[in-house]
Amino acid sequence: MKIEFIKRGAATRLILIFAGWSTDSRYYNDCVFDGWDTAVVCDYRDMTLPPLPSQYSTVYVFAYSLGVAVSAFCGVAATAMIAICGSLEPVSDQFGIPETVYQGTLAGLSEKSLAKFHLRMAGDRDRLAEIAGRLPSSPDLEVMKEELGHIRSAALSGQRSKDIKFDRVYLAEDDRIFPYANLYDFWNQRNDASIVSLKASHAVDMARIIRSCLPDTEAIGEGFQRAGKSYNENALIQREICRKIAERLQERLTEDKRDGICLLEIGPGQGLLTEEWRKMLRPKSATYVDLAEVPCFGIAQEETYLQTDAEQWLEDTSRKFDIILSASTIQWFADPIGFITTVRAHLNPGGIAILSTFVKGNLHQLDALRPSPILYRTAEEYAAAPAEILDEWKSTLRFQSSREMMRHLSLTGVSPRGKKQLSLSDDRGKGELPKHHSLLPLELTFCPLLLFIKA
Repeated sequence: MKIEFIKRGAATRLILIFAGWSTDSRYYNDCVFDGWDTAVVCDYRDMTLPPLPSQYSTVYVFAYSLGVAVSAFCGVAATAMIAICGSLEPVSDQFGIPETVYQGTLAGLSEKSLAKFHLRMAGDRDRLAEIAGRLPSSPDLEVMKEELGHIRSAALSGQRSKDIKFDRVYLAEDDRIFPYANLYDFWNQRNDASIVSLKASHAVDMARIIRSCLPDTEAIGEGFQRAGKSYNENALIQREICRKIAERLQERLTEDKRDGICLLEIGPGQGLLTEEWRKMLRPKSATYVDLAEVPCFGIAQEETYLQTDAEQWLEDTSRKFDIILSASTIQWFADPIGFITTVRAHLNPGGIAILSTFVKGNLHQLDALRPSPILYRTAEEYAAAPAEILDEWKSTLRFQSSREMMRHLSLTGVSPRGKKQLSLSDDRGKGELPKHHSLLPLELTFCPLLLFIKA
């Protein structure tokens, strides 16, 4: 097994792609994005993953086709795991590629049969023409046979990591390599991953899928910027969250933490949480970090306003604070669980932080319409971080019409849609939502979580 970098620089975030069989790093050359390095794992003649460079604090794994099983065999540790057109039981009449088909591919592999395989992978000759230039021009058939045999042996031996967990799974409805029904049955029996079905062939557009899973800070900032004037009036759940944060903060405040302190608020927006904490705190300095432009609050003696990615900024800065607060923000981050450790490291001795986020199940009524722009984490994942869960609850908003529901999302910036949004019906963006997805929900359920962190 080897790792080939497509893009490598000073980034601390890595996209790690486990290649599909018969592809190498060239197949994924368009999977490069600002703020991320990209590497491809290939050559599956053994299941030992070389160590990753220590610079990467955030690693998103995108495992494709047989690479899904390989990622589990080698036990890779990652911030997020996304499976694409593959199964953890790759050779299976029920959950993967049928045994006779797999063995037939292995036994009869030739240049001619490989060309037929690539046509089935593409689905049609038009799609094959699109990907042909990125497929190996002089494939080593003996190596490819050895890979197929090794993957089969590892699968039959039950080699995969028992605690492997995937956050999201993409399936292709027109898949002629892994039967769609087999993949759906496999992933549907697991409760850890959300399933996204695409009207596509096995040769899905990897770049679009990866892009849809990465936090799009530009689109997020633009969405909340547009909602700036309407946010406070319409963000009913978020206002409820801010009040709960204020109540919990009041319970944990000591007199020495009320005056002359250094405070950081992450994602202040139009000031819903700011208006709550200003009733009890008189900071000497206050720093506000948000993707969108925020108003001047004029509370502290010294105030700093930064319009930037708060997750990356806090990781890079050496500053420390007495109190760190954030409401309804960190779910947008690339690594919200890891961010808790970062927050703790930036508290002064005796310092405290209260953060709110949303957990898996949030806005679940929209899941059938499009992949969420957020990879929601579970309460159990947050519980394993160096933080105390203060509150966890559900609140549901009901609407008179689907138009009213969509307007609410727009007015609060909750679900900004960028130009790079992935479509369910066609991962190449040429179609509209399938007819059976045409009915929009009349209610939205929010699943907030409050976290307490102490230095």
